[in-house]
Amino acid sequence: MSEPAGTREQLSPRPLMRILGDFANSQILDAALEYDFFTLIHKGFQSAEEIARAAGTDLRATRIVLDSLPALAVVEKRDGRYFLTRMGDTFLVQGKPSYIGDFRHVALALWDGMAHLKESLKTGKPFSRMDTGNELQVWEKLVLGIIPIAEPVAKTLCHILKIGSECKGLQVLDIAGGSSIFGMTILSRDPSARVTQLDWPNVNAVAKKLNRERGLEGKIRFIDGEFRSVTIEPKHYDLVVASNFCRFESPEGNQELFAKAYSALKPGGRLVVNDFVPNEERTEPTFVLRFSVYTLTHTPEGECWTLSQYSEWLKKAGFNSIEMHDDVPKTLPGTTLIIATK
Repeated sequence: MSEPAGTREQLSPRPLMRILGDFANSQILDAALEYDFFTLIHKGFQSAEEIARAAGTDLRATRIVLDSLPALAVVEKRDGRYFLTRMGDTFLVQGKPSYIGDFRHVALALWDGMAHLKESLKTGKPFSRMDTGNELQVWEKLVLGIIPIAEPVAKTLCHILKIGSECKGLQVLDIAGGSSIFGMTILSRDPSARVTQLDWPNVNAVAKKLNRERGLEGKIRFIDGEFRSVTIEPKHYDLVVASNFCRFESPEGNQELFAKAYSALKPGGRLVVNDFVPNEERTEPTFVLRFSVYTLTHTPEGECWTLSQYSEWLKKAGFNSIEMHDDVPKTLPGTTLIIATK
């Protein structure tokens, strides 16, 4: 059935054209971050000439890119000089605690696979793997890039479990802990907690450096490897954390993970899954549904799993109490904490 003529006249192709062209925005912002334009402007370099000289970039190319940044709401241009907006100054200046520039490595790694989505749609296979047992160097940057979205979740978890107030001295295992942001956040609330992180050697090296920078050197025990290949002490931990990687696993992989976590926990211990979870109909949140397309292009069987799927796997592993918290502030839509008790 066709739409009324009046409705057709109101339609515009511009939203679709904007969607098709959004790749340009990420590339512009990545290039500006690569040459640290925002930090240079913050330091007082405000003309294209000054910024190009300090960055070591071509003057004409620098001017063209700088002139595009006001469209992204991160820079303003007045009388031929460039100034940071509040958003640019808050989030894109290196050295500030709120800096999120490393997140670009996450976005660009995902773009790499998305460029080959048509092939994945035809074959059902990923163009490149992010779930492989090999030590992928890209994760050395990715684990730093996701800190801004993971740290609010770690703080919310500490609040839910009352870590540092009613709950102290936990033995914690952080599986694929990445930057160790969960471990560091737990230790900031309760220095008596004992945290162990399991991850690839190259990722653990990144986490150790970050620990030193935050004054936590030696506070976290690091084990090199992954959950499939490393022996995990049975009935040793009060809390096991699996953050931001179940979506890269197959159903069988997640069942194996949950069974190992169950074995590692003391009676009454808890497993925490942090991931993007869609509703049961897979109609929202839209961000999560789009992210499943990223997993299609980077894993053989991964996607963003529903709560009913997680519940089924957790119950098969032996967990008898499962709760969900999807009201996590200051992070991405659909971010959900699933807490299962042994």
